[in-house]
Amino acid sequence: MKEARFLKILIEEKGLVRLLKTIGTGRGYSTRELLTKLGAYGYGHKLLLKAQKRGLVSRKTVQNKVYNSLTEDGKKIVKLAKEIGV
Repeated sequence: MKEARFLKILIEEKGLVRLLKTIGTGRGYSTRELLTKLGAYGYGHKLLLKAQKRGLVSRKTVQNKVYNSLTEDGKKIVKLAKEIGV
């Protein structure tokens, strides 16, 4: 059932998939650094909060900075997107 949810996200949420691919499977990015890399501050932040709400991104606060990294579900979506070529 989760796979169907992942496919729905891949089809309907192109911006969210781009955000997840930008974060990648490596180290976490601070929010400011991530939004600068995306080039979208207002919309990018809304997408980031949406991804957190859906359980795709985890956010931790360290010394007044919020670091964002992918959860296991987020990593699965990135992997699936690479396999499909999205």
